[in-house]
Amino acid sequence: MARRLALYFDGEQAAWLDDDQQLRRGPLSEFAGTIEGEDAEISVIIPGEDVLLTRAPLPPIRAAARRLQAARYALEDRLAGRVEQLHFALAGTPDRAGETPVAVIDLDRMTALCAALDAAGLKVTRVLPDYMALPTPTADRWHLATHGDRVLARTAPAAGFACDADLWPVLAGALDTPIGATVHAMDAESARGLLDIDWGDEVDAPTLEFVACTDDDALLAMLLTQPDALRAGVNLRQGTFARGSQFQSQWRPLMLTGALAAAWLLVAIVARGIETWQLDQRADALHQQTLAAFHDAFPNVQNINDLRVQAEQGIRQLRGNGGAGGLFPLVQAVAAVTGQTDDLQVQSMQYRNGKLSLSLNGKNVQSVETLRAGFAQRDRIKLSVEGADASSSGVQIRATVSQGSSS
Repeated sequence: MARRLALYFDGEQAAWLDDDQQLRRGPLSEFAGTIEGEDAEISVIIPGEDVLLTRAPLPPIRAAARRLQAARYALEDRLAGRVEQLHFALAGTPDRAGETPVAVIDLDRMTALCAALDAAGLKVTRVLPDYMALPTPTADRWHLATHGDRVLARTAPAAGFACDADLWPVLAGALDTPIGATVHAMDAESARGLLDIDWGDEVDAPTLEFVACTDDDALLAMLLTQPDALRAGVNLRQGTFARGSQFQSQWRPLMLTGALAAAWLLVAIVARGIETWQLDQRADALHQQTLAAFHDAFPNVQNINDLRVQAEQGIRQLRGNGGAGGLFPLVQAVAAVTGQTDDLQVQSMQYRNGKLSLSLNGKNVQSVETLRAGFAQRDRIKLSVEGADASSSGVQIRATVSQGSSS
């Protein structure tokens, strides 16, 4: 179970009770050092002059965030400052008239307070004004306290204020007179002085119950030991200053960065997927082109089991055994013969069953004899002229070249 601790902080110096219930004062860092490593629920009491506790007619909205938003607009005409510069916190449940207690504090003041607490490493669950740390009053009975030249007043379970002693008679006289008041003061005379004001001619002055506080430290010690007030009183850590919201605000930049990183990763994965698909499509197209080229080069091969191996075997067959046969000797002979003269031009070649079929164009009929004379000089290469058609463009020669003696 978390340890419950209370701290008074005026914006500069802190005050707390040590293990011997003695009041200690010092910076927030010193207090933080006393609880280092402990699981603690910390309530922070601040000067009540910084906090206005008022009431606002709010619609019956269950969501706290929406009720807070409604409170801003309901109190806009009652407050001197701009609502954008104020922080609001719900301070209780609606009364019979439908009005809800609302605490109001300057936004910059609340921001600076929470920043100082967070900087000290304190996990604060509750922030409340000092007058709400007074004991909870019963009906028509106030709890008052003097703290230096200040007066703290808790006039109802969800109502109260803090003011200078000079303003006390004015503010108290404007409220309904209580039946009695419990006053925490250094002496009875000071306590009676708080109630010695003009309550009006037709009402009796409230009865006094005096509780002695030897000094201001004794009053602070009393405020720090009110468990009911510290657990159930006003809590200014609401809305954007709630512990959950603080956690979210601290982690929101990292969450945004993580979301952007996730989006970038998703885009990268999609882009890589598209690139992979395009490469697969290109590979399939190249494979089909390779198959087409293989069939063109080796039309006699019907079944392809291993394209690379079968292509190498076909090429070896075209080359012949040791250069004695095959396609290449025939092609070399055709190139040598036609290359010796400008009269002959090779138009097409087709190799099948050891024979190279040629289609040539000659300038005239003499070109046929030139072709025969050229192959007659080629050893073991046989030329067979299958036909020659003369036209205005020359002579179209059809011939076959194969291994053997020329005829």
